[in-house]
Amino acid sequence: MKFPSEIVYVTNARLPTEKAHGLATVKLASAFAAAGIPTTVVVPWRWNPIKDDPYAFYGVPKNFRIVRVPSFDLLWLGFGQRIWFPVQLFSFSLVAAVWLALRVHRLRDAVVFSHDHIPLFFASFVAPYIAYDIHSYPVKSFWYARVLRRARCIVTQTRAKVAMLQRDFSISAERIVSWPNGTDVGQFQSTLAADEARAELGLPQDKKIVCYTGQLFRWKGVETLLRASRLLPADYLICIVGGDEAAIGAVRQWAGGDPFDRVRFFGQRPWSEMPIWLRAADVLVLPNTAKDEESRLHTSPMKLFEYMASGRPIVASDLPSIREIVDKTTVALAEPDNAAALADAIRAGIEHPQEAAHRAARAQQAVQRYTWAARAERILGGLARV
Repeated sequence: MKFPSEIVYVTNARLPTEKAHGLATVKLASAFAAAGIPTTVVVPWRWNPIKDDPYAFYGVPKNFRIVRVPSFDLLWLGFGQRIWFPVQLFSFSLVAAVWLALRVHRLRDAVVFSHDHIPLFFASFVAPYIAYDIHSYPVKSFWYARVLRRARCIVTQTRAKVAMLQRDFSISAERIVSWPNGTDVGQFQSTLAADEARAELGLPQDKKIVCYTGQLFRWKGVETLLRASRLLPADYLICIVGGDEAAIGAVRQWAGGDPFDRVRFFGQRPWSEMPIWLRAADVLVLPNTAKDEESRLHTSPMKLFEYMASGRPIVASDLPSIREIVDKTTVALAEPDNAAALADAIRAGIEHPQEAAHRAARAQQAVQRYTWAARAERILGGLARV
């Protein structure tokens, strides 16, 4: 019998969601299913401002199931998040465990998979096999200890996590699978010309466009990009694609407040638009901070793979997490948290287009191995091996 016979991906995600974990969940689930493993994604019933069909939203085939189970959700109230989030999380985790328990005989050769440790904690009491895909590095606690002990396989996105898990939790290398996140390479290898992309998005044709896509969490380092904008010539336009009004206000404040005359915020845009934004840019920027351990060591940014696939020049922070994927032959690396260094690297990417184009072409070639199918294959190999 092929092992696992099925994957049940349990996650406390609002699907669809504008956040990256939703994209990673759906793409990986679809890749498991495409590899021949029946896959079910179990998520909570939650109020969701995004009404789109999840399969259409993420551009994936309906080759896996999405099952929604109850949870006590008052997050939509807009206040009391510190109370309502744990209530919602634990209620979903308990209901998901009951859902699994009612199907335990059918799922005896299945693996319950998750990047959320609380649902996995409860699942571990009813499911024969669990696997933990570590996104945020675990702390030493009762919850994590059981999940790490019971997991048949532990998955990481960075090599740094492998050494740290062995050191901090005495986990053997045989139980760990390490492979970065991925992207749909073909979707981002668009042949759309920059002027056509700009026309479609309503962007000016006479500006040097620098683009950042993604969330505006502080560890993403977007405040450094805002400060760098003040050091760039007047014909440069910084396009920030992502973040809601609250996040945009926060990043403006972190960067020292207005004015940011060369910056335009476009807010959240559909994921299906991202290839167009990347093609419209002269330079793409990944300005992660070195002040946060998640950013410095643990992140595997999906936007980096999307940037690489687009064929556009990239400027990225020089961090260990980023250097696991790229080096100075594929991207321009800039000192993190240094606005002047970031501005210099951006200008060099535009003022030396031939050199920048050579790096971009090498990046586009290098990204071919970082697909969701490749990640799924590594994880399934690890599950079968242990």
